[in-house]
Amino acid sequence: MRLEKRLLNKWVSIFRKIEGPELEPRLWHSHYLTARFSEKCLTILGRKLQGKVLDVGAGTGHGARYLNKDKTVYYPIDLPTARDSSDETISMKPEKIKVCCSCYELPFSNESMEGMMFISVLEHLENPPLALREAHRVMASGGEILISTPFLFPLHGFPMDFRRWTLEGLKLEVKNAGFECLEGETLGNAFASLAFNLNFFLKYLMNCGKSKPFHLMTALAMPMILVIQFILNIIAIALGPLDKSNALPLGVAVLGKKRKKIN
Repeated sequence: MRLEKRLLNKWVSIFRKIEGPELEPRLWHSHYLTARFSEKCLTILGRKLQGKVLDVGAGTGHGARYLNKDKTVYYPIDLPTARDSSDETISMKPEKIKVCCSCYELPFSNESMEGMMFISVLEHLENPPLALREAHRVMASGGEILISTPFLFPLHGFPMDFRRWTLEGLKLEVKNAGFECLEGETLGNAFASLAFNLNFFLKYLMNCGKSKPFHLMTALAMPMILVIQFILNIIAIALGPLDKSNALPLGVAVLGKKRKKIN
């Protein structure tokens, strides 16, 4: 049985490598559509940040790719339990975390950062308003904050996944923290959301049962699953322009600004 398990794990790892890392996914990856739409939107918004940029809950430091490197100094922070930066199934371009700390008690002085990022972080926080108030304290007057959260995205990071925001809901959250909302965008469309969630179901949710034969079946089906993911991603890209509603996005993003003090 141990030999069978090792062989099965080897089989799965081969196809994980073929699929590519989650944050730099290939067209047949389950997360390709989330990366495609996130990169397009967050790069446009992220390149408006300048100066010292604090990336809260940075994980493997993927927020760096959305910034203009010539105009920013990237400062990623996270908890000691953050994602393993050496895990090549997550990213091939990791950034080393500079400080391990809680987002509720940032070890930085008042108004010491010109920019801040919360990329897919707020949904994992028990108290988002407290984290945003702490961000407001650390942010310099006139500095900008970029926040993105998933919307039609399955439960992840269990059990630390607490909520979802609409675009207007995220704007209100940002305003309540004392920031001015400059821009808001939806990430993806209904076709991308449908395809992604089908991919997620095939790859993860079908494999959540305890039945060993079922685990074996889904593992052996991985080549077919990659083909199905490829087809679903292609169809979603082709049909995406037909959806103009913005009602079923994969996620939402808001760019906010700390108002300058009036002397």
